[in-house]
Amino acid sequence: MKNRSSEINYNPYFLEKIQPVGGVRFTEEYIRKGDGYETCISIYDYPKNADYFWLEKLLSFDDAIITIDIATEKKDKVLKQINRSLSEQMTRVVDMKDNIEKIKASSSISTLTNLVEDMTSNDEMMKLIKIRYFLSARTKAELDVKVKKILNDLEGFGYRGAIFLNEQEYEWKSLFLSSKRQLDFPNRRIGKGVPSITLGSGYPFHFTELNDPTGTFLGTTKTGGNVIFDLFTKDDIRKSYNALLVGMMGSGKSTTLKKLLKENAIVGNTIRLIDITGEFNTLVKSLSNGKVITLDGTGEIINPLQIFATVIDEDNNIVLDEQSYTTHLSKLMMMYQYFSPNAESGELRIFSECLSKFYVSFGIEKSKATRYKINEYPIMEDFAEFIKKELYIDVQRRIVNKELSELRQQRLENVLLTIEEIVRDYGNLFNGYSSISDISNEQIISFELRNLTQFEPRIFNAQLFNVLTMIWNNALTQGLKEKKAYDEGEKSIDETKKYLVFIDEAHKIVNTSNLLGVDYIVSYMREARKYFAGIILATQSIRDVVPESTNDKVLVKMQTLFELTLYKFIMQQDNNAKESLKKIFSGQLSDSEIESIPYLGIGDCILTINGGKNINFHIETTKEELKLFKGGA
Repeated sequence: MKNRSSEINYNPYFLEKIQPVGGVRFTEEYIRKGDGYETCISIYDYPKNADYFWLEKLLSFDDAIITIDIATEKKDKVLKQINRSLSEQMTRVVDMKDNIEKIKASSSISTLTNLVEDMTSNDEMMKLIKIRYFLSARTKAELDVKVKKILNDLEGFGYRGAIFLNEQEYEWKSLFLSSKRQLDFPNRRIGKGVPSITLGSGYPFHFTELNDPTGTFLGTTKTGGNVIFDLFTKDDIRKSYNALLVGMMGSGKSTTLKKLLKENAIVGNTIRLIDITGEFNTLVKSLSNGKVITLDGTGEIINPLQIFATVIDEDNNIVLDEQSYTTHLSKLMMMYQYFSPNAESGELRIFSECLSKFYVSFGIEKSKATRYKINEYPIMEDFAEFIKKELYIDVQRRIVNKELSELRQQRLENVLLTIEEIVRDYGNLFNGYSSISDISNEQIISFELRNLTQFEPRIFNAQLFNVLTMIWNNALTQGLKEKKAYDEGEKSIDETKKYLVFIDEAHKIVNTSNLLGVDYIVSYMREARKYFAGIILATQSIRDVVPESTNDKVLVKMQTLFELTLYKFIMQQDNNAKESLKKIFSGQLSDSEIESIPYLGIGDCILTINGGKNINFHIETTKEELKLFKGGA
């Protein structure tokens, strides 16, 4: 009796584990299995010229099994084929009357001649390659969508692919057989001839990665490379420290912003956060040096009339008081335009004139304008009293000075009405000495403006502008010390303390309806890098910042702002945002990248670096970070 195990030359138990459950049936264009559908796309046409790493894009498709079969063609066979081709092309050069065709034939002769020289003198070999894409889906309709996408993408790269009808069984079997064994199939697909040096230069397994020497781990690229990122890295390409982060609700935008904040806090950078929603409170308070300041009228106050240092002598690194005073007057002019959006130019000139005379009468000297104590500066109610004296000859009985022209009287009355409204209705926000002590030594401060969003936009914007002025003063104060230490060789650029501003829900500040705010942010961006400072603006949709109806003049301002953001973190956006993305990021995002943005998953991101490469990666967070960040469900 024969041993049963000697009658078979395979392992039935192993086959039981790997066989298609429910069976398999091959149709002319797809494979039907018990749990869905499969098909195979083969590349049959290649471009004439190839870049380095040309295989990378062919092997980077998601949700597909991609195979490359490589065989070596015999040298003598290749040379015979080249010889026939050379004879044909030489005949065409002689016989063809069309000059264009003659040029094409001459070009082919040159290419073939070089190939012969490489093969005979440099031991070049010809490789035969076959690239296949195996796709699967639960339904035929889903499979068709995948097929269409890959065929379109291949054509975009200059390749042509197809499903070979009535050959799906052979394609499926190619997964398990060598190139040589595949030649036994009835269809005998040979493959594309490629010089070995071209195949080698297509090396697909190099990693897209970012490795900043002083960076922290942010995520992993689609090719498995690390993204170790430091916003303050400086080299020949990266010369500033501004970033934009956009992502729909649920895309991971807030988590990414919080991760960037935490990492910068850990390395000791100074952080100032404008928190419009209040969702950063838990994170800020969990950090050892974190402090939350409420500026919605229920907490602290910043005196708009306090003069902060905003202009620096770059040669000597000293505060220029007179220039800071002039800048302060411009700031108050902008705030007044927020308070009174319909004020005409004559009224603004009267306001400016009154302001200058008021500071003189209060004893504020331009030469030391930024060096007074907090309670030595005037407050809004003092300014209101001064305007009354300009308008009335008898303030108590409100008797108007008859020497005033009717127009000047009207303008003074308008200014007084505006300032009195601010003192009366919004005194908790604007009428008082700055209650915030010296914050220059505080590492992390969050300015919470959650309740302020319930106020009128003009009041919200004015207070926000007030906060930004204080932040810029703080950045200059720190930056001066660090720049001096750097210039004198006491610190390297890596050792200097950096200053980073975070603005969440930035569309409430940076938008086409608030060009004054846009101009101020742009000014900060231009100057901040000189003092080791930067800014990160975060918003949900790019269309919140730049609506499609934006006119050309406004669009130029917004594009200037985007140009000054060296880094763009682009997470999932709605399909409707694609045109805005093309308009704003022209030349920075490829068409295929723009098409992919609506389909990015949670935590997926395209990081563009001006003048550098784009990095498609997934932002990674630990369970502990997610618990700390308390993102949405």
